[in-house]
Parts: sequence; structure tokens; C-alpha cells
Amino acid sequence: MTILDKAEPKQNRKVKKKKNKRQPILFYKLLSFLLIILTITTFGVLIYNETFTIFYMIPIIGGSAILLLFITFILNKTRLRAWIKNIFSLFAFFIILLEILILVFGTKTLKFLSSITDTGYRVDSYGVYVLNESDYKKVSDLDEKTLMYLVHDDESRVKEALGKLEKKVKVNTESAESLEDVMAKLEKRETDAILLEKSYEDIIREEFEDIYEKIKCIETIDIVNVVEVEQSDVDITKDPFFFYISGIDTSGNVGSKARSDVNLVLGINPSTKQILMINTPRDYHVTLASKQSKDKLTHAGIYGVEESVATLENLYNTDIDYYMRINFTSFIKIVNALDGVKVNVPKSFCEQNSQRSFAKGDLICLNKGLQTLNGEQALALARHRKTIGDRARGKNQMLIVEAIINKAMSPKIITKYTSILKALEGRVLTNMQTDDIGKFIKNTVTGEEFWNFSSISANGLDARAKCYSTGNANLSVIDPDERTIEAIKLAIRNLKEGKSNVLEGTEEITSTTKKTVTAN
Repeated sequence: MTILDKAEPKQNRKVKKKKNKRQPILFYKLLSFLLIILTITTFGVLIYNETFTIFYMIPIIGGSAILLLFITFILNKTRLRAWIKNIFSLFAFFIILLEILILVFGTKTLKFLSSITDTGYRVDSYGVYVLNESDYKKVSDLDEKTLMYLVHDDESRVKEALGKLEKKVKVNTESAESLEDVMAKLEKRETDAILLEKSYEDIIREEFEDIYEKIKCIETIDIVNVVEVEQSDVDITKDPFFFYISGIDTSGNVGSKARSDVNLVLGINPSTKQILMINTPRDYHVTLASKQSKDKLTHAGIYGVEESVATLENLYNTDIDYYMRINFTSFIKIVNALDGVKVNVPKSFCEQNSQRSFAKGDLICLNKGLQTLNGEQALALARHRKTIGDRARGKNQMLIVEAIINKAMSPKIITKYTSILKALEGRVLTNMQTDDIGKFIKNTVTGEEFWNFSSISANGLDARAKCYSTGNANLSVIDPDERTIEAIKLAIRNLKEGKSNVLEGTEEITSTTKKTVTAN
């Protein structure tokens, strides 16, 4: 072996040693680069979505920049002990992981907010109904038969539904302007079938129970249309605004038309931390805004959420800036996602479950007193009215909404974040834009620790009267007490003016409660 041969391995070892020195240096440079890129991206997303106010953002960005520069300096310093660099590497990894989580959850949040924002698309579902005892099993069995349809609302969409139906079967059509007449004609076999919006099913079940048991739907026709979604220009971080919560009595598509069984208006003053909850009974006999005819408030929902909003605006002489539609399926899932809500149940009762079953094993029974309710139990309390009436049911609904708001404002809610988004997705619809939702959440979370809740209910006398949606039939309604309406108008003015007691001056007119609730 020559001298040159002996020297070669030594030279190779030197090269190998140099490579081993370069590898840690490259690793630290890549780690620093990744940290800088992710930090800039994260703060870009936070700034774009106005996650924090400028008051908080400036010191956060300043402090983070100093920390970032210091970590980067340590990682790239050549003459420094390895264990020191390893400690700062772990710290950098922790920051990178945190930033990835922020970006992932931020993306999920933006996707969710986009999914619940009302785009104006509406689905009008029409059903073809026949008698249970008839021989008609499918729509083709109605060939050359008589079909009657209701036309006292929007005849253009009815005609569109008939057009789709006639592509499948040839029928002889007749029209009527009264739901009562249409149902009577079918029951007397003066028509073979009827065409109705499916949102009328709940009205028929409640107002024409005997006939409802005799009919079945053999075909469903969906008509998609687009309405203009009105946007509010109110600054929800400092100006009072009003939010309408519509609970629809259905487990289907939240964009479908349906009766509104929960009708709560929340007046919110972010400057004074006041929340005024206004309950209007579902059977309140009001003037429908676009029809200029009297009907139950609950029936306004079958003409769209816009009809309910406009009707309540006229009733209380105030603008309603935002609305949220929520169905009973989502109600259960939201409460369960929160691990239940604590409510003081005012009276012991039993109620049907979410599947409307009155079977003994399916009944939801609650005892009077303070307790934590799961989704099914909270829904039973919100629905129950048989033993307490419609007015008391509205008060129960306000108790549940208040409990949900307080639970949602708790810092512990972050551990339920993903499950809550999943519970709400596809089951809630609102015209509040993504930016406004973000601002409201930010203002709530970073604001004071408590909100003042006040509640007030419209009242009236039980009566019977004709309703626009059903025609000539006299239905059970609540005839409004104008004194309570005036009291609600006064409470609304007090809220807008920033008074500490929004119920000031209303106590002698109507029975109300007021309390301060601390987030827990």
C-alpha cells in the first residue's frame, strides 16, 4: 500500500466530518425560515380577519417580532453550545405547531361561517296529497284525474310546480283560495288530489287534525328561487342592534319554508353590555307585512323568514338588523355539544321527544328545579305548552337561550369548539356576514366578564279569529294586549338610549324579570 493510499481514507474522513458540521447549520436555517414564514402568514390571517382590535394587535405583533428575531438569532449563531440551540429549537417547534393549529382552526371557522351565511337561495317544496284509503300510490296513478291547488299566495311558483308535475302525469287542475276549502274538497272526494306547499303540513296537523290523519303525500316537487338578502350597516361593536331568532318546527333543510314556533328578538347594546330578550307568542294575531292581513305570527314563517322579520318590525316599530333560523335538530346538537345547559325548570311536566313520539318510553319528563339539561330535555322544555300555555312557553325559551349564551361565553368553550361547529353546520342560517360575526365574537370574548340580561313578553287574551293562511276557518289565537306592546317599545327605546335598566317604566304595564348573569 502506497503513502497516497494511506492518506486517502484520512482525507475522506475530513470531508465527512465537514458534512456533519454543515447538516446542523442547514437544519437551524430551515427551521428559522419555516418559523418566519408561518409567523408572517398567521399574523396576516389574524389582521385580515380583524381577530383582535388594533389596541391589542400592535403590542402582540411588536412582542412577537422581538421574540422571533431573538429565536432566529440564537438558531443561526455559529459559536453556541448545542444544548442551548436544542432548547430554542424545541421552543420554535412549539410556536410552529401553535401557528399551524391557528391556521387550521381559522380555515375551519371561515368555512363554517360561509356555510351558515344566507345566500338568498330558497327551496319551496310542494307535495301532492291524496286520501290514505284511495288507490293512488304514486303520481302516475293520477293520470287524467282532478287535482286542486291553493293559489292565495304566490301563484307563479305554484304554476312552476304544476309545470314540473305535468311532465310526469296529465291532470285536470282546479284552484281554490282557502286551505279549508281545499282540504274539504279532498275529504269529500270532490277532487282526487291536492297540491300544497309542504310547509302547510304543520298547519293542517294542528288546525285540521282529523283530516291530516286521512291524507298522505305521494310526490314532492322542489322549486328553487333566490331572494335578496338585506344587509345591515350597523356597527355591532358599539351600536345597539336587534337580532331575530326563528326556531322552525322541522328537522329538514333550514332553508325551507316552515312555521316559526320560536320568535325571539334580542336587542343587544355592546356599549352598555345589555341584552334585551323579547318574546312574542307564536299564536299572536298580527298583521302580516306583505299580505296586510291578520294571521298567527307562527304562520308568517311559511312565507319566508323575511316575512317574520318585517311583521315583527311593524309590530314593535323598530328595525331588526339580523336574523337566524335554527331548526329543532340543530337545537339538540348545540346543547349536547355544550355538554348541556343549566336551567331552572319552573314546573314539572312530560313532553314528546324530538321524533314527536308520545309512547310512554319516549316521553321526556322533567322535574321542577335547577338542573343541567341535555339536548332532548332542553327541546322538550322549549316545546312544551300543553300545561302552561303559549306565553309561559316563550319564557321557557328565553331561559334556554340565556343559558346557551352564558355557556357559550365561558372560556371553557374553546374545548368544545370543533364539536359546536359540527353541530351548527348546515343547520343554521343567518344574514349576518362573516366579518360581523367575527367582530361580535371578538367583542364578546375580549370584553367584560358579564352581560345584563332583561326579558319581556308580549301578552294578550285567548280568542278565535280568521287567519290569512287558512281562509275562512276560525283558529285559536292570542289577541294582542296593546299595553304590553307599548311596554316593549319603551324597553327598546331604553336599550337604544343606553339606560342601565332597560325595563325602566315598564314594570307597571307588564310582568317582567331582570337579572345580571355572570359568564361561567
